[in-house]
Amino acid sequence: MASHHSDIPNTSAAVVGNDEIQLPRGNQVFPSDEFLADCLMKRFNGEPNPDHFHDVDLYSKHPAQLTELEPSTDNKWYIFTPRFKKTLVTKLRPDRRTPNGYWCTTGVDKAISVEGSTNAAALKNFLDFYEGNRPDSTKTEWKMHEYRLSDAVKNTLINSKPRGDMTLDNWVLCKLYKKREMSSRSEASTPTIIEAQNNEDKSSPPAANMIIFL
Repeated sequence: MASHHSDIPNTSAAVVGNDEIQLPRGNQVFPSDEFLADCLMKRFNGEPNPDHFHDVDLYSKHPAQLTELEPSTDNKWYIFTPRFKKTLVTKLRPDRRTPNGYWCTTGVDKAISVEGSTNAAALKNFLDFYEGNRPDSTKTEWKMHEYRLSDAVKNTLINSKPRGDMTLDNWVLCKLYKKREMSSRSEASTPTIIEAQNNEDKSSPPAANMIIFL
């Protein structure tokens, strides 16, 4: 008797850069930091978002509300959102309060460079979500990576803002996820960087890399 599993392919397709590659079934594809920095620069230039990337005012909502959006293939949410200043006096301090709590940074910024540049193109921040207000707030399992352009890159892409404008960044790119829902395999695996660019098109952006867990 033939097995019902005989028709199920043991590989799955993943699009990386401009190419489609075949991976053994069960492997996952994750955007690299360099890829996300490149997406952010393109967003400032008015280019279309990648599939499953959304434009939402993230800081106006509880993270659980954002799960109504379609997640990416890695079961995380990628969101372009503006950031606003806390006050006019604290010019560089972002306002990360939400109606139900606030986002709090957990470490120092990580500089992200793209190929062909010796300077940082973007900065990556790590944040946890707390419900309630200080000092009685409660840490949740919601986490986020926030990507913002470096000042050097941002100043080449946008004009100066009018006096009194509370916008700190027109766009930052946030990767949202819940800790307990992360795959234990993803946390334990060692990623391999695969640069799957179109060999016929040397002008393809080097940042179009993905992290593939094998």
